Amino acid sequence: MEGLNNLFMDATEKEAAILGELILHRFLTKGILKSRFCVLTNKRVYVGGTYFHNTDGAYRIRKGEYTIDVRDITSSGFSTVRFGGVFLLEVLFVILLSILTGFFLLFVQAVDHIYFGLDAIIWNCTILLIIGLVAVPIFFYFSPFRIFVIEYTGGKIAFLSFGYLDDDFRMFQRELFKVKDACLDPSSQRPAPADAANFVG
Repeated sequence: MEGLNNLFMDATEKEAAILGELILHRFLTKGILKSRFCVLTNKRVYVGGTYFHNTDGAYRIRKGEYTIDVRDITSSGFSTVRFGGVFLLEVLFVILLSILTGFFLLFVQAVDHIYFGLDAIIWNCTILLIIGLVAVPIFFYFSPFRIFVIEYTGGKIAFLSFGYLDDDFRMFQRELFKVKDACLDPSSQRPAPADAANFVG
């Protein structure tokens, strides 16, 4: 991919796998980065865009570029996570919806002269609020976000898995650990002797 080498720390690095190839292409050609990509080379993993970073047991959203040495990676795979900020937004949405419902009923009562009564409006808004506040934690608990995690010495980096196929992640993981194995066993990268290469047996 044109311009890909500009991302690499070392000019001798070779691409091994890419997640989000179209996103990366748009970033390299137009400088637009609205999502995330992950590039694996024979030495490092490069993450760009919006991702989650965990160094103290909690995931925090980050945006930018992050580089991990393949030698430092310990594991990778799928996990699930719940974000407290999302829960708070859902609660605020329920409260706002209940308030707006009350104003809507008052508006209909004033414009269309359909009399509901203030007590009935308050009662309906309260019922809506209670149902919403019960439903939010249930939905929050049973609908965690699915993420792809790369663990390395000192922390974890992750990003949402939607937008990618599971097969793409599995292929990326296979290539990641092939590269890691090669880094741990440099002898596997040595070219075969000429005599051995030409031997037909």
